[in-house]
Amino acid sequence: MFKGLGNLGNIASIFGKLQDLPDKMQALNARMKSERVTASSSCGHVTVTMNGVGEVQSVDVDPKVLGGEGGSSVPPETLGRAIQDATNSAGAEAKQMYATAVSDLAKELDLNLPGMDGLLSSLTGGNG
Repeated sequence: MFKGLGNLGNIASIFGKLQDLPDKMQALNARMKSERVTASSSCGHVTVTMNGVGEVQSVDVDPKVLGGEGGSSVPPETLGRAIQDATNSAGAEAKQMYATAVSDLAKELDLNLPGMDGLLSSLTGGNG
């Protein structure tokens, strides 16, 4: 239809693909809500599971650090740091998983748009 019009044909093609984007993003977000990432604190006492959109699904604390199962309890600030560490690690993994899914969707739709790399970098907290 736009043959011989140079870049106008590309613009029309991109516009057509962009019309599919809202439905595709809605499906992607639904899929990401069912995906899971799990990360543990550096000390290994806390494990956090998040879905692909960064919602915490569970926080597991080793009973030994709470004084159970013959262990000794740790100071609350140590436990707090472990929870923060595990949550931040899981959040970073969730962001990376989401950015990869968006990148795959852009490739699927053949959307080679200027600034896409910067957008994906901002999703993961990168420097663009």
